Amino acid sequence: MPSPAPADDVVSRHERIDWTQLWYPGPTRVFTDAELARAGNERPSRTFLVMLAISLAIVAQALMEHAPDGELARLTGLLAAVAAANYRAGMWLWRRPTRRRLMVATLICMAAFVAFAFGLRWRMAAGPVRDWLLYTGAAACSLSALVFWFVTVYRAQQIEARLRELDERDRTIALARQLATAQIQPHFLFNSLASLQHWVDTRDERAGPMLASLTGYLRATLPLFERHALTLGEELEAVRRYLEVMQARLGARLRFEIGAEPAALAAALPPGVLLTLVENAVEHGVSPQLSGGVVRVSACIAADGMLCLEVIDDGPGLPPDGAVCGPGHVGLANTRARLAQSFGEQASLTLANVPDGGCSATLRLPVVPIHHTAIPTPP
Repeated sequence: MPSPAPADDVVSRHERIDWTQLWYPGPTRVFTDAELARAGNERPSRTFLVMLAISLAIVAQALMEHAPDGELARLTGLLAAVAAANYRAGMWLWRRPTRRRLMVATLICMAAFVAFAFGLRWRMAAGPVRDWLLYTGAAACSLSALVFWFVTVYRAQQIEARLRELDERDRTIALARQLATAQIQPHFLFNSLASLQHWVDTRDERAGPMLASLTGYLRATLPLFERHALTLGEELEAVRRYLEVMQARLGARLRFEIGAEPAALAAALPPGVLLTLVENAVEHGVSPQLSGGVVRVSACIAADGMLCLEVIDDGPGLPPDGAVCGPGHVGLANTRARLAQSFGEQASLTLANVPDGGCSATLRLPVVPIHHTAIPTPP
């Protein structure tokens, strides 16, 4: 395996002069169609256009002040034609800023000046006016080439900066997702392993089923750390395994029901969002009651085409002020943040008290197949 290049070599390569810019100027990076679409801004901003127009107007004013008598109309027409051609060429370069396009635009500009110069020599007699028009045309050609170069380099650097910004945002989202997913209540695992060890030491017959449920839970939750999206069916499997482990620990105090429409099982959702709601229902709705309680999990496709997930418990319900404190608050905040990152305002999470007692958590989000998911993918 080759050793990494020394830092001095990397710096020297970065600072190395690219002499090809003398005869083949422009950005060296060629952007793909996907990169251009991702960067956006197919048209320059109004501020950029206004600043460029003001700069060109100042140059045009300077040329017109030195125009020979009687040539102002001809000069105005020449500058208008140059401005129109530069605008079209500039937009062409803006949409795809490459060295090849810059070279083509510059060569066309030079060819137009050569044709203009030959036309002047053929139609006008030698004299100060013709010489002035030639100098003005040469200045317009040089200025146009400079504008082409500026637009191309500016746009290329803008795209590179935007792509770096988007990559950094994606990395931040991926890191936030991983941190949020990692909060699968470590005390749950510690308590489950402690119970399992105690049952093994005492040769309790509950040890075998408990070990099988815990193994199934760990196997079902492993994709939470490896993938950016799960199907509802996979998430429900993790939920079922979790409830089995908790049922083994709590015994008859915990009862649960899981129901889902077959059409909803293929929908994609961020890993762990439903599991977090179920954990909160067990922690705040069932565990505080000596008599235990029931947790019901349901999933369906609503009439408006949205995926509707509901977790209901028959515990004490929400506090009078509606505030959720403790670890559950962090889990719910992470869940809302991940839903906003994945679906924007299309997804919602609401908590409400059940009239007969208990709390319901309702999650609504768009139905997105796993192979077409819009959930951000870690880079």
